[in-house]
Amino acid sequence: MSDVPVPPRRAPRKKLKMPLFGGMGGGASANKDDFFGKNFGSILIAMTGMAFAAQIFLPNIWAEKVFNEADEITEMTWNGSIRKKYTDAKYKSEIHYYLVIKGEKGKKQIVDLVDADPVFFDQIAVPQRVSKAANSLDVRVQRFSKPDTTLRIKFIK
Repeated sequence: MSDVPVPPRRAPRKKLKMPLFGGMGGGASANKDDFFGKNFGSILIAMTGMAFAAQIFLPNIWAEKVFNEADEITEMTWNGSIRKKYTDAKYKSEIHYYLVIKGEKGKKQIVDLVDADPVFFDQIAVPQRVSKAANSLDVRVQRFSKPDTTLRIKFIK
């Protein structure tokens, strides 16, 4: 048996490492320049907490004001064009009629006519220009093919 040649001993392989978790093999890590180091767990918990807080608070901060009460709509001044006109009927008993009016300098107003008579909503179209004075419910609609028309918003409730 002493005549059998013995191959030279090979150097040990490097331990398997993952980019964020460091050495997977246990024991002290020889590489001290890990991305997160020892605080990976606490940083992960903090980032998760910030993500949940952002999901809770950011939609309320970024939400646009929707005018839906009769007093608010009466006090508003409109001078612009209708950019969007859509309805939202989540419940059969309550249908929301939305108008997005873009005024001077790009100012956008979203009006919800949930308490108003839907006849006004049916008589206007998207490319039309509308103007309304404050403390009035008369809306002047400028049409392209017909003469200008004055429509009145009537509230049901």
